[in-house]
Amino acid sequence: MNYIDKLYKKIEVYNKRYSNKHKKVAIKLIFWNLIQLIRFNKKYQNNTPEVANKIALYFSGGMGDILIGLNYAYYLLKYFSKSNINIDIYVKNSDMVKTLDGNSIFKIYSVDHIEDKPYLLKIMLVRFPQIIEDNIIISKQRKNSKLLELTKIYKKFYSQNKRFFEYLPYMDGLTNQYSIINGKKRIQQADIGNLLKIDQDFKYKPKISYEKRILNNLNLTVGRYITINRGVDNSGNVIESTKLWSLSNYNELVKLIKQTYSDYKIVQLGASTDRCLFINNTDVNLVGETSIDSLKVLLKNSALHIDSEGGMVHLRKALDGGVSIVLFGPTSPEFYGYYDNVNIYTKACAMNCEWINETWNMHCINQLNEHVCMNTIEPLAVFEQVKQILEKNKERISQ
Repeated sequence: MNYIDKLYKKIEVYNKRYSNKHKKVAIKLIFWNLIQLIRFNKKYQNNTPEVANKIALYFSGGMGDILIGLNYAYYLLKYFSKSNINIDIYVKNSDMVKTLDGNSIFKIYSVDHIEDKPYLLKIMLVRFPQIIEDNIIISKQRKNSKLLELTKIYKKFYSQNKRFFEYLPYMDGLTNQYSIINGKKRIQQADIGNLLKIDQDFKYKPKISYEKRILNNLNLTVGRYITINRGVDNSGNVIESTKLWSLSNYNELVKLIKQTYSDYKIVQLGASTDRCLFINNTDVNLVGETSIDSLKVLLKNSALHIDSEGGMVHLRKALDGGVSIVLFGPTSPEFYGYYDNVNIYTKACAMNCEWINETWNMHCINQLNEHVCMNTIEPLAVFEQVKQILEKNKERISQ
């Protein structure tokens, strides 16, 4: 007999015995229910499997989101360094993420298996961490003050900002504003309450392999080539994004670079040929031709990377690959830009428009001056920044 059946039967008995004494019935039912709760608790504890001394962390998104998630996981692991707590990573594209990570410090699994075993906590990270399962009370870590503090802060944040979690990705632009107000960039965004002390550099480092072999196969020399990407990654259905600088501008920029710096090879990267238009006069076209392992090597060892805000910029930063020139339009350089990159943008448009509507990355919302944010970035202005970086690079080589 289950609890509901027992309850109905108890009410039936009390109704017959105390039909005119409702207060007495209520008091008896309170005590009876307390006894049931105690029995439930004992039964639950006796039948509950031992909770692993681990946290399961689930995140999704493109390459940049994954890298920022892994960096958050690194800081989370450091936060619990004295508590013997480990972290397992769950993602949709586990094979790609394993290669991206390079078997650094985390075990990475497909999200299809996240229900296979109980964890202390299961946390979903999109922009801010959300606790989706809490088993601390039945674990050996139930008195861990750091663990309890973290869950308290995360749950309070969720209760105060539910729409940040319930209307994703439509709230991304608003979450950006929230983070900017609180002095945080994208890489720091998940650090609610500054509990983990995430700074503006990647402490998480993907492992990299076969550097010499990959560069030799492509006839490239460390620091003697420039990588360029004009395209967005494969995580969405947008191809010609509003985040992209025009192809004609890239063609003009490459022309200017080759006129002055012919000793540098120009390598075009890109997710696939159907997502990336070819730039004229590049020396090596690797659009759709690079594995994740090759991409890591190419980005780490180039003298300069030129791109719109996106995953390759985050990857180069995580690899300590040096400076990138990043062209900003619809998204905020204040939020996404790294302090040691050259972040180029104009103020021709009144504001960044990320997620003002659902098609912001496909169609410019500025009806008075379409795509003015990117169209006002001049190739010559970008080239002037290229010159400064390559001249400094020459000075370092000659020393």
